[in-house]
Amino acid sequence: MKKRLLHIKFIKDAVLPILCVCLVANTVQAKESGGVINAKSPGIEGSITVSSPKIETIKITGVVTDDKNLPLPGVVVTIKGTNIGAATDGNGKYTINADENAVLVFKLLGYISKEVNVDKHTKIDVQLASDQKNLNEVVVIGYGTQKKRDVTGAVGSVSLTDVAKTPVFGTAQLLEGQVSGVQVTQTNSQPGAAFTVRVRGTNSINYSSDPLYVVDGFAGADITGLNPDDIASIDVLKDASSTAIYGNRGANGVIIITTKSGTSGKSTVTADVYDGVQNVSRMLPMMDAQQFATYLNRVTTYNNQNNTTQTALPYTQAQIDGMGKGTNWQEALFQRAPIVNANAAISGGSPGTKYFVSMGFFNQDGIILNSGYERGNLRFNLTHNISKKLTFGLNSQLSYDQQEIANVNTNGGSTGGTLLDALRISPIVPIRDNTGAYTFQNEPNGYVDLVGNPVAAAELNTDVSKNLRVFANSYLTYEIIPDLKLKVSLGTSDIFNREDIFRPSTTFLGLTTNGFAQISNPINFNWLNENTLTYTKQIDKNQTITALAGYTFQQFKYTTSSASAQNLTTNNLGTDNLGVGGSLSSSSSTNSHALESFLGRVNYSLMDRYLLTLSIRRDGASVLGSAHNFGTFPSGALAWRVSNEDFMKNVSTISDLKLRVGYGVTGNSNIDPYSSLSQYGFNSYVLNNTRVVGTSANNIGNDNLQWEQTASTNIGVDLGLLQNRITFNADVYDKKTTKLLFNRSIPASSGFTTLLDNLGAVSNKGIELSLTTIDVASKDIRWTTNFNFSRNVNKILSLGGIPYQITGNVSSSLYPGGQNSSILQVGQPIGAFYGYKFEGIWQSQAQITASGTKEAVKPGDPRYADLNGDNNITAADRTIIGYAVPKFNYGFTSNLTVQRFNLFVLIQGVYGNQILNENLIESENGTTTDNKQAYVLTQSWNGPGTSNTLPSVGSTLRRSLGPTSDVLESGSYLRFKTITLSYDLPLPKLTPVFKSASVYITGQNLITITKYKGYDPEVNSYPDSSGNYTSLGTDYNPYPNVRTFLLGAKFGF
Repeated sequence: MKKRLLHIKFIKDAVLPILCVCLVANTVQAKESGGVINAKSPGIEGSITVSSPKIETIKITGVVTDDKNLPLPGVVVTIKGTNIGAATDGNGKYTINADENAVLVFKLLGYISKEVNVDKHTKIDVQLASDQKNLNEVVVIGYGTQKKRDVTGAVGSVSLTDVAKTPVFGTAQLLEGQVSGVQVTQTNSQPGAAFTVRVRGTNSINYSSDPLYVVDGFAGADITGLNPDDIASIDVLKDASSTAIYGNRGANGVIIITTKSGTSGKSTVTADVYDGVQNVSRMLPMMDAQQFATYLNRVTTYNNQNNTTQTALPYTQAQIDGMGKGTNWQEALFQRAPIVNANAAISGGSPGTKYFVSMGFFNQDGIILNSGYERGNLRFNLTHNISKKLTFGLNSQLSYDQQEIANVNTNGGSTGGTLLDALRISPIVPIRDNTGAYTFQNEPNGYVDLVGNPVAAAELNTDVSKNLRVFANSYLTYEIIPDLKLKVSLGTSDIFNREDIFRPSTTFLGLTTNGFAQISNPINFNWLNENTLTYTKQIDKNQTITALAGYTFQQFKYTTSSASAQNLTTNNLGTDNLGVGGSLSSSSSTNSHALESFLGRVNYSLMDRYLLTLSIRRDGASVLGSAHNFGTFPSGALAWRVSNEDFMKNVSTISDLKLRVGYGVTGNSNIDPYSSLSQYGFNSYVLNNTRVVGTSANNIGNDNLQWEQTASTNIGVDLGLLQNRITFNADVYDKKTTKLLFNRSIPASSGFTTLLDNLGAVSNKGIELSLTTIDVASKDIRWTTNFNFSRNVNKILSLGGIPYQITGNVSSSLYPGGQNSSILQVGQPIGAFYGYKFEGIWQSQAQITASGTKEAVKPGDPRYADLNGDNNITAADRTIIGYAVPKFNYGFTSNLTVQRFNLFVLIQGVYGNQILNENLIESENGTTTDNKQAYVLTQSWNGPGTSNTLPSVGSTLRRSLGPTSDVLESGSYLRFKTITLSYDLPLPKLTPVFKSASVYITGQNLITITKYKGYDPEVNSYPDSSGNYTSLGTDYNPYPNVRTFLLGAKFGF
């Protein structure tokens, strides 16, 4: 082929000649240098020379200022499309070299980015406008929304963005460590168990201090079955100026939950799935077989020496030497438990109709055999504009859950408990006998407690609770005239429950009744109708007003029926046929109550600087006495946005400063229906071989029963620095609750010992601090942190004329004869432990004699303080020995993003509380027939000077007295609650199918720093329910906390 010579010259555009070259030759080799392109091709003789115009690089300087004309340091100036950049100095000045036709990009966190064409200019000054996005974020308040910058009360919000890639098992878990003034405690780690939530302390003594939950506008909704993945926002109303709009139920705080909704445009599909494992966070160091056999021999020797008995030792040394480790009952009872979660959602719509549909499945096996929780959810949310003025909306969810309940947190004794018996039973006893059947009970008889095989109990005894939960809240909004809207809503939140309990006669617990089967069917109905008028008007450029008026009616109904059978003729039917029982019993009951309310609120803004909120609610509650069943709850709050004043214009460092003050009155009527009325019970008797039923009075009615009232003052400050790169919030509050609903003592001649009345007062004073910082904000790295701190001081101000009242439950099997754990005393907080002060161990008989004590104590017994000096240890020597409520709690979150990687860390903790560790009575020295923690064998008193902390192995004085300070332990802890590492996959860049894609690995409860010797310091064995509200900080055979590892993925389409 003949080589051809091609020579091309051009002035402006080199594209066309290069294309010509490509057409002539198969390959072209090109090299550019100094704006000249030299090209060669095998099919072309010579080369092609292409010259382009030379682009000049120029030096550009300038100053960057804010909208107040003040210099901005730290502005990042980059050349668009490159990594070349500079930053402004302390005077806002910058210098950068760029092509004369380049584009400069100016960026600073808290300001709106700006692009400027160079266009051969050598000096470019730029002014950046403030980005008020954070301040303009909307928070949900009672019966409406409000810009965060306009809020006058104490309102906290959960940053769901921070925890978006962090799995949670329950809705309340989203609050852990996130909001100052809110303490979330997982006192029971059983799968499906509820969390205990307190907002600014405990207000009531005899009744619940749980906050009010509002879900999608429905007050008093059930959150147990709520899918956390469906939640769009959580806002916490903490002070009375915020909560008074909810009147009689606002005293304990209000938590407002809003679920996700659709947006107009193309439909969006999201999917989320994770799988993981759970393990018990720690095991107690119990004795093995050889150690326990040695212990029993030592106890028997001790008893023989001190009681002049001659009981044979249970084991010879040869037998002990041949035992080995024996059975580790904790390892046998605990399991490595899987956990699975899957969610899918689709959302979208048109400008007139928006929808959100989601499905979710959650399955969590328990770490204790045969325990677990399973939940399925289906949600449908819809908004539809029927016309320009009329809109229809629906938020609905259907969920079904099943909980397999372990027998924990029991009273102990002969009825035992799955975990309790695993700690008490001898490690010498095998799980199964030589035939392969479960061993039945503890051995050797006469030396140990008669408890059953805990593994058999876990596998064969069952307790299954099933719930169908229905939630639906529909509404219509109608624009009557411009600025005036009517909203009418009607909703329901219902729970249909069935619980089946079965204990076959082949288990130790079942044998006590020759088999036991029970079915119960409680049903809760909750209906709510709300009607509100909202008027919003921009009066002029300086004044805005929003007014709200409304009427609500809510009705609750509870029905239950149960039937049980004993003496079963067969174990094969479980609860399927109670007729096989030789002894049957049944019961049923129904109650209902209602609330009726009128409400109003006005929000007024003057010059965007001075903010006023006034609200009032008048509530009527059927549970109260007819003379006082209506109450009025007003509130008011003022806020001054100082940062908008003229004298602040030149203060560039402060981007937002607002001062707040509020006062309000809220109520509490969380008592059982008919409590104000005289009630009668039914009793059955056998008369002339015939069963007859009679009635008897249960109580004395009180027609003057009225609301508990909480008056609260709040002073707060909101501060934003460096365009809100640093935000700080502080609140100081003072709450006083009066007219406590309390059972006061009355003369026994009345036929009763107590009467429910309004008396006494409690105060809660505290401080809340929250600091959020954006530590790094660049193209590739973003790091934000948040720290919150809360301190609440609770004090009983009055008990209606009595100085104190003993309260608080303990295990009656541990402390025979009836005991209490706590005291309600004027001047002290709720949750003060009351008992005997430990002062060491009696070392010798000479010490006992010299003391003059009249107690029948022996060397090796614990020594307790004789406070009244009568040489006897009696109830008069009891004193306050500790406190169940922490002095303060705190939380810290860190969210670090480096390109596609994200690391989220949540740390939370409490300080200054004690825990009554009742387990120590049996697992240390207090009983002599239960397995012990291994250190008891080596660290117990065994002669003068050997120990001044742990009694001798044969001492039982600890148990016989009641609660003592030597079983109180520090409950303070710092916990690495959650650590999540995620990676954003590049799938959206590779295919338009994906809008987002990420994978993550999460660890929960990884590290806990504490001095507590139990399973976990976040514990209370008594549920947050009637009869237990003053039983705080007690640990007796709880469901242990778990350590969890998860691997998951999230996709958006």
